[in-house]
Amino acid sequence: MFTSGALDENKKALFEFLHIVTFAEQKGKTLLTIRSTVTKTTADAGKYIGGFEAGMTQSLVRLAGCLAAEHAPLVVERTYDAPIAMVWKAITTKEEIKEWSFDIKEFKPELGFEFQFYGEKDGVKFFHRCKITEVVPERKLAYSWRYEGFEGVSLVTFELFPEGKKTRVKLTHEGLENFPKLAAFARENFVQGWTCLIGEELKKFVETIREPDREIVITRVVDAPRELVWQAMTDPRHIVHWWGPRGFTTTIEEMDVRPGGVWKHVMHGPDGTDYPNHSVFTEVVKPHRICFSHGGARKGGPEANFEATWSFEAKETGQTEVTIRMVFPSAADRDKVVKEYGAIEGGKQTLERLSEHLPKMS
Repeated sequence: MFTSGALDENKKALFEFLHIVTFAEQKGKTLLTIRSTVTKTTADAGKYIGGFEAGMTQSLVRLAGCLAAEHAPLVVERTYDAPIAMVWKAITTKEEIKEWSFDIKEFKPELGFEFQFYGEKDGVKFFHRCKITEVVPERKLAYSWRYEGFEGVSLVTFELFPEGKKTRVKLTHEGLENFPKLAAFARENFVQGWTCLIGEELKKFVETIREPDREIVITRVVDAPRELVWQAMTDPRHIVHWWGPRGFTTTIEEMDVRPGGVWKHVMHGPDGTDYPNHSVFTEVVKPHRICFSHGGARKGGPEANFEATWSFEAKETGQTEVTIRMVFPSAADRDKVVKEYGAIEGGKQTLERLSEHLPKMS
């Protein structure tokens, strides 16, 4: 029960309603009834009160539409420039799942197989429990999805459709409304998460995995929590202390850590040679991942252009696994950067310097 009314231009009451709203269960649906009584009125109120029933009816229709949308399955579709067998392997092999999604200790595309993994939202870890409910090789994979310690079960379904030499993937997540009404389980979080995983990460993975000779991947586990590592990577005051191979120093001219933001810095070699770098951030997902398009070279040297992804995986030990992945336009470009700039050894030394700097921050 509540009252409501309206004021005229002089802020005097035109009318007042007393509303009684009831909610009745009807076989999984809800009958919502509003009974409104005019308790106060003035001579000028008639034209407003007369439109109340139509206006409120329209509001209830809109409410029904919103509720229906909230209960509708979440669907994300993308087409990848990769054969269906490769995409199927990417979503059913634990080693490959880890490259674009979650770190799952064990996974088998078998009916009834149960798997678990940790996910994190706003610094809080959630333990996921899933069970495979349907498997059609290279066509369909479905599994239940729930959270340890919380009510509610949902269903995730991958469907694969061949389109010539490409593959269309349709991800459907049903039953989100079954989870508790907590901010962590808000529909928009699932929308953002699946859009990133299906729309970006899986796409990048399957479209570049066919040419590993274009990549450089370097990984190191550091003794620091992920939040601290993220700060070291995104704060210019820290990054100047560890960026680059041993013997190098760095001057940062601009660092705007957001999608579309520019990062300009100059690396100074131990022999006095300068290496200007210009990058543009393409993805920033705190504290999981940073992606940027990189361009740079020394004076008179070959260009070093590549797409870089720095990912940060929190370990149960409190450590963080840092992975650098660089994808070059061609195998020749990759080999040239390895030969001219020692990119692989330089990347390893950069992560070593990061590991040495982190204790100084804590």
